[in-house]
Amino acid sequence: MDMDQDVFAEQSYGKVALQKMAPVPENFRLYCAGWLGKEPKDFTVMEVTGAQFRVAKTGVNKGKLSIMVAGTKRTVYVTATEMKAAA
Repeated sequence: MDMDQDVFAEQSYGKVALQKMAPVPENFRLYCAGWLGKEPKDFTVMEVTGAQFRVAKTGVNKGKLSIMVAGTKRTVYVTATEMKAAA
């Protein structure tokens, strides 16, 4: 997987999450996001996780930003209200 593009950062939940995690290094990427709860009526908080990645030196992903740096994983919680304000 190539993490060159930070797709989640373009979404309202990503913008809020990155603000909460700030400061983050240039190669920090959000890679996981999901609503907490079992039913749509419960979807008021989203868990967003990111980490720092480095370029692979060998293998099929050589040259791609694809290796997660150990110890850099961070998770924050974003509310629907915060997402609406960021939109």
